[in-house]
Amino acid sequence: MTKHKHLTLSDRNDIQLGLERGETFKAIGQSILKDPTTVSKEVKRNRQVRESTCDNLPCPLLDKAPFVCNGCPKRRQNCGYKKIFYLAKQAQKQYEQTLVESREGTPPQFQDLLGHGQSHF
Repeated sequence: MTKHKHLTLSDRNDIQLGLERGETFKAIGQSILKDPTTVSKEVKRNRQVRESTCDNLPCPLLDKAPFVCNGCPKRRQNCGYKKIFYLAKQAQKQYEQTLVESREGTPPQFQDLLGHGQSHF
């Protein structure tokens, strides 16, 4: 398993495909050379609720792995529950937005640095 590497769009596409095939997080992790926990956290962090016109309750199956409807045999039918999916392109957009937001901010002023005993060199 690789460490300290970010997931790529290709990795995310493989995760989505694995979920649609009903694969476990372990199997998906092995195919993209990532820890199963990384896959699980990625899916939980980037789940998308499908817009619906009614106030459906979430499916009780969403409380356990894989936490999404991607691999559910009833996903194309109206099961009566709110549907939650992992979508690779949406996950990648969210990741890129997070990168941009984390790099925004005001650079420290020289006076602030000097006030804390730091040099500006």
